[in-house]
Amino acid sequence: MKQRVFLIGSGPLPVDNPREMSFPALRTRQFLLTMLEAGHEVTLGCLIPRTAGGQGGSGSTEGTLSEMQLQTSTGKASYRYAVVRPDEPGRFLMLRDLRGAICPDVTVTAGPFLPMAAGARAAGDEPLWIDVPGDPMSEAQARAFRARLPDPIHRYREMFGWALARGDRFSVISKAQRGPLVGAMGLAGRLTGETVGHEFVKVIPGSVEGLIDWDLGTAENNSPLPLDFPDLGARDFVVLFCGGYNTWLDGDTMLDGLLRAMDQHPGIHYVSTGGALRGHDESSYRRFRNGALSSDHNRRFHFLGWIPGNNVPAVFARAQLSLFVDLPCYEAEFGARTRVLESLERRVPVAATNFCDLTSELVDTELFHELPSRNPEAIATLLVELANRHQQGIPLRLGQGSVPWQDVRKRHSIATTTEPLIQWLRAPKRSPGGVPIDFLEDYWQELARLQDRLEEVWKSPTWRYLGRIHRVMSKSRKNND
Repeated sequence: MKQRVFLIGSGPLPVDNPREMSFPALRTRQFLLTMLEAGHEVTLGCLIPRTAGGQGGSGSTEGTLSEMQLQTSTGKASYRYAVVRPDEPGRFLMLRDLRGAICPDVTVTAGPFLPMAAGARAAGDEPLWIDVPGDPMSEAQARAFRARLPDPIHRYREMFGWALARGDRFSVISKAQRGPLVGAMGLAGRLTGETVGHEFVKVIPGSVEGLIDWDLGTAENNSPLPLDFPDLGARDFVVLFCGGYNTWLDGDTMLDGLLRAMDQHPGIHYVSTGGALRGHDESSYRRFRNGALSSDHNRRFHFLGWIPGNNVPAVFARAQLSLFVDLPCYEAEFGARTRVLESLERRVPVAATNFCDLTSELVDTELFHELPSRNPEAIATLLVELANRHQQGIPLRLGQGSVPWQDVRKRHSIATTTEPLIQWLRAPKRSPGGVPIDFLEDYWQELARLQDRLEEVWKSPTWRYLGRIHRVMSKSRKNND
C-alpha cells in the first residue's frame, strides 16, 4: 500500500556534490531511495546547517517545499523537499509545521542525532519509525571524553528520551546495538506487560550502493583530482583517510604508526580528505594535523580538507589503502563504519581496528586488514609490508566482482538492508504502551517556545557583548587577587 511519508533526515545529500559527505546524509539517502523505489510518496524535511554554506538544498528556500528528483536503481523518482536549519531557532516547530501541511500517513526519521528528537517533536498521532544508527549515549560519552565536559551527556539523554517515549518502531545499525536500545527502552518505561511479543527494534545496516553511479555519475577516468593533490610517483604508496576526524578516532595511535612506517619506508604518503566536524568535534583533527606537520616527515602528510564529491573518485583511484583506527570504546563497538563500506565500494582495501559488526564480517576477507587496538607498531609493520608489495608490482586492489566482496556487497545493498522498513510501511501502526500524544503535545510546544527564545538570546549581539565583558572582568579579578 502506498503511504504518504514525512521523512526527517540530514543533508546536504550526495547528489548535491557537497564538500562534506557525512554519515547522516548517507543514512538519509539510504532511507529516501528505498522508499522511493517502493513507490511511496515522500516529503523530506532535510536538516542542513547554515554553516554548510551553499552546499545542498538545490536552490530550495528554507521551509518551502520544492519538487525534486533522485536517480534510483529503477530510474528517476520524484519527491518533495524542504530545507530546515538545525543550528537556528525554530527548527522543531518548522518541521512540525511541515508535517501539518502534508498530513502524512507515517513519519520516519533517518540518521543521528537531531532527526530522532525532531521526529518525536514533530509527529502527530500517525505511526512513527525512529532510526537510531549508533548508540547515542556511547557517542555522548566519546564527546564528553574529547571535550572534558559532562554537558553532551545530559543533552543527549534528554533528547534520546523524547525519541524513546514516542517511537513506535526503531531501527539500529548493527546487531550489537540492538541490545543497548532495548535496554534503554526498558529504562524509559516502554517494556510493559502489554508490549510482550511486540518487536520494537529492527537492524538496518549501512549502505552506500549506487553512491558513485546514481548520484554523481562520475567515473574514475573523468573525475578531476583536487588542484592541491600532491605530485606523487607511481611507486609511492598512498594511505588515505577519508571523512571526519571524530570523537572515537584513536588519532595518537594512528599517527604514531604512520610515523614509524615512514621511518622505515620513504615511499609512504598520507593523504587526508575531510577534517574537523564543525560543532561536534574539532579537536581530534587539529591534534592529529598539528602532530603530523610538526614531525620529521611533514612533507609526506597531505591534508586536502573537505573536497567536492566529484573529486572523491579520483582521490580513491590514486590510493592504495584506506586506514581507520578507533579507540576501544562502546561507540566503536555498537556503531558501524560506513566509510569502510565506501572504500570497498570504490575498490580500495582497508586496514582498520575491528570492533563493530561490519569489520567482524570482513575480517576473514582479502579486502580487510585487521589492526589490533592501540598498537602503533602493528600499523607500521603492515604499512611497510604493503608498501613493499606495491613497489614490487603485486596487486593490492581487488575488483568489485570478486569473492567475497560481491557477497558482502549484496548483503549491504539498499534493498536488503532496508527490508524491515519497507515491510513495516505495508501496514504501519502505533505500538502499545507509548506515551499518549496529548501529554506530549503541551509539554513539547511549551519547551520548544522556551528553547527557541533561549537560542535567540544566546545568539544575540547583546549576549555576546555581555559575555566579553564578563570574561574581561573575571580576568581582572584574578589579576587583582
